[in-house]
Amino acid sequence: MSILSPQTAERVEPALIQTMVDEGLARYQPDPGCWYSVDGLPYGYDIHAPGVETDPEELDLVERAAGVMMACEIGLHIFVSDAAGRPTLARMAQQAARRTDGWVFVEFHRPPSPGLLEYLDDAGGCLRLDEAVYLDAAAMSAWNTHPDFHVVK
Repeated sequence: MSILSPQTAERVEPALIQTMVDEGLARYQPDPGCWYSVDGLPYGYDIHAPGVETDPEELDLVERAAGVMMACEIGLHIFVSDAAGRPTLARMAQQAARRTDGWVFVEFHRPPSPGLLEYLDDAGGCLRLDEAVYLDAAAMSAWNTHPDFHVVK
């Protein structure tokens, strides 16, 4: 999952580490970039400049909505294709967005219904794209608990 944040990488990384610890993940000492859940699923993150993986038009859209320039892009990863680990990934994205004033990029299996988009709009910030959205922490929290919740990997 991708999160755009107006905070610098130096401020974001401690927030990500705390998020992973709060989710019950443990850092794998031989490779500090890899974290494991209690059930053995591997997770990780990377931080880079905004726009490296985000389309410039989307970046501009998020910056206008947030009213600030984005300083970094956070990538949260689960290193295996395991649907059971995706809710953890989404919870971490929501918490990271909350801690870093970020916006989470969410793709849908199919175009979202108007009702779902209204629900996310009512919950918080929801920036609509064709078959995706950017959600602030409040809207991401609502998505995590919605009956249609899913994570596209």
